[in-house]
Formats: sequence, C-alpha cells, structure tokens
Amino acid sequence: EDVVIPKAHKLTYIKRLKTKIASIGQNETGVPLTEDSEGDGGDDTMGSRGSFTAAVVGVAASLMAADMVVGGQCVNAFCAVRPPGHHAGRELHSMKAISNGFCLLNAAACTALYATTPISQGGLGLRRVCVIDFDVHHGNGTVDICRHDPRILVCSSFQHPFYPGRMHEIAQNNIVNTPLSAGASGDDFRRAVAASWWPAIEAHRPDLILISAGFDGHKLDDIAQLNLSE
Repeated sequence: EDVVIPKAHKLTYIKRLKTKIASIGQNETGVPLTEDSEGDGGDDTMGSRGSFTAAVVGVAASLMAADMVVGGQCVNAFCAVRPPGHHAGRELHSMKAISNGFCLLNAAACTALYATTPISQGGLGLRRVCVIDFDVHHGNGTVDICRHDPRILVCSSFQHPFYPGRMHEIAQNNIVNTPLSAGASGDDFRRAVAASWWPAIEAHRPDLILISAGFDGHKLDDIAQLNLSE
C-alpha cells in the first residue's frame, strides 16, 4: 500500500478513497465511493467499509501471482480480483471518463509497474511487460497509468462506441487499441486481435504477460452488444 500502489495512483486519489470509506457506517453497504462528472454521487461505483481493504488485497494477490510466475513456482496464475480495476487511473475520472466504472485500484497496472521496477528498488527487475485487456469497455485506467512507460505494452479490445468514450483515438507506440463493433462475434474478435495485438507483442518481446480479463463481452451479458462465448 505504501510502495507499489502510489506508483500507479496519485496520493490525492488514494487519500480521497480512504477518507470516503472511513466515513461509512459499520453496517452501511452500497455507498457511492466516487463521483460522476456531474457530481451527483457516482452511483456506479459503490462500496462498504471493507472496499479499500478488498482492493488492496486484490493488488497484493496480483503481485504474488507475478512473484510465483517469475520465480518459477508456476507457469501461470489466475487471480479472481474484486473490485475490478481497469477503469482506475492515476486519479478520479481517468482520462476524462464520466465515472470510475466500478473500479478502485488497478491491480494489472500496479503489477506491471512492480514487475518492471528494478530489483534494487523492491521490484522484479523485468525489462518489458505486456498487459492484455479484453473487456466490453476500454481499459482507460490501465492506459492512463502505463501510456508513458515504454517498458509496458497495453493491448485493449472493447466495443466502440461505448463507455468510456473516444479512447480508440489514443495513438502511442506502447498502446494498441482494438475497437469492436456492436454484434462482433468470436471470429471477429480473433481476426482483430491477430491483426493488431500479435505483431505488437512479438515486437515488444515481453518477459511477462498480464491478462486483465473482463467477461462482460459474453453474448449472455446484457450490458453491451458483443457476442463472445467461452
């Protein structure tokens, strides 16, 4: 909490979250933790007194997974992390998004920064990392945190146009945006990823790949209009 998370999120954002959560009553749940752009409560990002602790533990789980993979204890690892994180950027309303989209702390971005931090500074000392973000929404928080760090490649697929906005227009060498049209199928997804992600990943030659996995692009999820299947 004192070393890794402040690499990804501004201290003002962390303090704001902690202060808000500390003010919640012992038995209160479903309390708005952030504000939307209109300032009327941000009802999409709810929480309780345990929300910040849960978010910190989610980051810690992701760091442990990276430790285990890089240390050779396992080939890969899966972290069931909630609350989610890919809309959480350096500060509130990442990249002018209208809300924080259910997200508090960005576990994927924190792990990427931890993995590329020199061993002498407490990190894993990797040269390059790739974050793959598949979700019905753009991983704007992850892009916000990682976009100026050439050690980290971020590949994000998402339905467009959709929340959080015009993110597909970001043009940077370490950011690969793959917008998908409403109604896109698994075959459409595969073709788009093969054309955009694979060449970038091969050129980047990452020492570690992190997958920020959103399952709301499934055909049975009614929040959007992608038609992916397991």
